[in-house]
Amino acid sequence: MIDFHSTLIEPESLKKIVGPLVGYFHSLRDPNNEPNSYTIIDPDTALPATCCTQVQVAALFALDHLLNDNDSDRVAQLLTEDASLRQNPNGSFSSSYNQPLDAPDLQDIAEIGASANALYYVHQITNNLAAKKALVASAEYILTQVSLENPGAIYKSSQARHVDVLNGDVYAALTLSRAYELTGDDRFLDQTRLVINHVQSRFGAWKEGWWPYAESWDGQVAVGASLAYQATIIAFGMPICRTLEPGLRTEWSKVLSTALKTVAGRLAHGPSDDSEAPSWSRDWANVWEIPLAFAQFPYSPYSQNYVRQRLLAVEHGIEVTGIETLRPKALQNDGRTPVTSLYRKAATFAGFLSDILLNTSLKTSTPTAAATR
Repeated sequence: MIDFHSTLIEPESLKKIVGPLVGYFHSLRDPNNEPNSYTIIDPDTALPATCCTQVQVAALFALDHLLNDNDSDRVAQLLTEDASLRQNPNGSFSSSYNQPLDAPDLQDIAEIGASANALYYVHQITNNLAAKKALVASAEYILTQVSLENPGAIYKSSQARHVDVLNGDVYAALTLSRAYELTGDDRFLDQTRLVINHVQSRFGAWKEGWWPYAESWDGQVAVGASLAYQATIIAFGMPICRTLEPGLRTEWSKVLSTALKTVAGRLAHGPSDDSEAPSWSRDWANVWEIPLAFAQFPYSPYSQNYVRQRLLAVEHGIEVTGIETLRPKALQNDGRTPVTSLYRKAATFAGFLSDILLNTSLKTSTPTAAATR
């Protein structure tokens, strides 16, 4: 059992949140599963959980194992192995949310990037081979998606090859960086550097203190500012510092710190066309990438207070209404699958919670391929 001491959450609060989450996810296990298999079914879609969200849940079970010295590490491995078996042959993960009812699932870099930390944590805690294989396969897929227009940009999906989605670039860089940590493969690190240099160069190029959500390939704004996705870049961009050389690490962390100041300054005003151009990401109370961005700077009193207040609100909400406290605002487009779901938001929160307790993004790293299997 590990006694976690965090500046962001008290141990008793942690237990009051993790316990109900673990129980909720257990309740979603496919009743047809064999004893040595574990697939989660999303009640809102009646479909198997996406690989991304199921891996985020696996990280929570790995965390629960560390907290309580129980057999949740076995559940984490079963969840990860199931997701690995459902991973696309090319190494991508698919999204079943907000997709045409008659179209195949969309292969999206965000599905990989949002689960990269979780795969890394599950492997490090349980030494699970499937977690490592899935992460490395995802990184190999990303190398096939480097854009023809810019060597530092990654095509986010087949539907977004006409623009550079900057948060997608960072999702890709995190995946590559984590894969490098586990393999020492310089191809992953080289591409990580290219992406970070590119994304860094676009910060403030259009508007001081901001990245746009997406740019055309000639550098024009395609979709404007998004506080939610700027927070995503910060949240998933900071762990990349572990593998960067000192000069680039310092530059990149300074950019992320400046970007976070913009986020902090606009939060109180709420979403608007100027601060949240994408219509689907305006429910800031349920965008857990925002507190995760602040958690990357845990020694800032403002960051500490913001994350603590968000976690205390969840703790209180769970005491009053259970997991329903995490339910997002209903958003459904005609002819498409649900934009999100209670399960998806709970899984995202589980990933966030695992990140703030297991994250070591403020430390540098060297690859550990020789020490892992």
